[in-house]
Amino acid sequence: MDSLTRRQVLENIQNEWGTYVERYHSLSAQAQAAFLARQGYARLGDLLAHVIAWWEVSQRAIAARLVDPAFQEPDYDVDAFNARAVERFSGVDEEGIVWAFEAQRAAMVDLVAHLPDAAFQNPLITDRLHMEFVGHLQEHALPA
Repeated sequence: MDSLTRRQVLENIQNEWGTYVERYHSLSAQAQAAFLARQGYARLGDLLAHVIAWWEVSQRAIAARLVDPAFQEPDYDVDAFNARAVERFSGVDEEGIVWAFEAQRAAMVDLVAHLPDAAFQNPLITDRLHMEFVGHLQEHALPA
């Protein structure tokens, strides 16, 4: 995989993830339902809860790796992790989850904007950024 630049990551977070909710809402109700069914989520808020949770983990992991290059992330039971993320937001309405998503997205913009230049030479950090923003967006790509 080619290394990502700060600019590429910021453009992805701002232009792709930054319009995600709006683009979802521009779909017909039928297209929204079909998309969520394919994704395995009951509502947009559940999908966003999943994204928020992974971004939080990534934020902590990247910060830890900057301090300790030998930092090892724990292994995650992905299904259990995703279920906990959905459960965490189960009592929150869509507006509240969108607010939390936007707050976490802003935190990720701040993190990436302030990473030292050397972070973009570290494949463990750039691979994580790619996974969370590019790969995750592809995984949850909205229909055209």
